[in-house]
Amino acid sequence: MVLPDFIRPVHEILAGLALLIFVWRGLRMWRNQPVRKIVWRRVIPDSIDTLLLLSGITMLVMLGWNPLDHAWLLAKLMAVLGYITLGFIALHSGHSRPTQRFSFVAALIIFGYVVALAHTKAIFL
Repeated sequence: MVLPDFIRPVHEILAGLALLIFVWRGLRMWRNQPVRKIVWRRVIPDSIDTLLLLSGITMLVMLGWNPLDHAWLLAKLMAVLGYITLGFIALHSGHSRPTQRFSFVAALIIFGYVVALAHTKAIFL
């Protein structure tokens, strides 16, 4: 099946927005100025992340790709899970400042790896 022309660019734009918001929140954490619990500051990042996930799933379904058949895709999905886990540790209290900072930097590195996998469709370490 062929993807409609708009799905991939939408997915890429959502990924860029998700990264920008994550970096903004991470820098505020780094400076010990966490994002206040204002509803829109929680709703917007969560909405963008949800739409990003849904657009990715939509592409998988429309292309008929099974992650078990494509090693790069399986690696990308595993890296996304790592990014989510590290991002959660970085942005939520209850962890030491060094742990949060390490998790933030590691999450950014993994995000870069996910983007590289998406563009090259090749696994590299």
